[in-house]
Amino acid sequence: MVCLGVGMGNRDKNGSFMDNLPKVSVYISTFNRLERLKRAIRSVKEQDYKNIELIVCDDASTDETKSFMESLAESDSDIIYLRNEENKGACATRNLGIFKATGHFITGLDDDDEFTPDRIRFLVDSWNDKYSFICCDFIERFADGKQKNFYNKKKDIYFSDFRSILFENVASNQIFTLTSRLRDIGGFNPEVKRLQDWDTWLRLANKYGGFLRKKESKYIMHHDHTINEERVSKSYPLSRSLTDLLNRNKSMYQGSDRDFMQFLIDMSDKKVGIPRAAYWSFIKFNPKFIVKKLINR
Repeated sequence: MVCLGVGMGNRDKNGSFMDNLPKVSVYISTFNRLERLKRAIRSVKEQDYKNIELIVCDDASTDETKSFMESLAESDSDIIYLRNEENKGACATRNLGIFKATGHFITGLDDDDEFTPDRIRFLVDSWNDKYSFICCDFIERFADGKQKNFYNKKKDIYFSDFRSILFENVASNQIFTLTSRLRDIGGFNPEVKRLQDWDTWLRLANKYGGFLRKKESKYIMHHDHTINEERVSKSYPLSRSLTDLLNRNKSMYQGSDRDFMQFLIDMSDKKVGIPRAAYWSFIKFNPKFIVKKLINR
């Protein structure tokens, strides 16, 4: 893969860059999860790629996060600590890092997840400016020790334009792109209550075109939360989140695309009859809609 427009140095026999490594900014948004945050930070610091700026964005944590991060940032010049004095939500907090970043490239990490040791190098080596962004498969790791690859595909998949991500977030929860591009679309929309990543990647693809999903898993998503702890708030219904996504991006959902999105919204609310489910199963060459309807009768 040729890395365009970066002005890099030589590569080693494996194709990795040996000198003049472009800086990569990694932003982590956090709130009251210090022990998990430590694991996430450790996974960034243990990367085999050595020009990384880590920006930890604290959404007014009330645990020991502030004192820990102030001490860590003081001792490590590659770590920047930013903090909201009042809770502003994940999107606004991520934007603190996005607009503070000095890296040529940028990517995110959830505070309860971690990178594989070669993630950043792998993504830099895979980059090409023709993509709006790149992403990869990820490992789901469960509390009982079991794990699996989420997509588990045998080859990379190129998605040619924004329509590839209209109805499903096929890019997962984290992507890798040029910092300038993520800033150019305004970063994350602070008004979005759920599906924030999908909304952002959709706008990136709309502005900059197709994207690539690599088959390799270079991210670990942990499912080790307690009963009282959720990865994503369930207080905001999925149907309402999809409706918001549709209404915010009306210019991208036109004609039959808008009709199909409304069908998905109604499916999530269990407001779809068998004829309508059968119609969209036929149109989309996908039997899951009618099968799901028949199972849930």
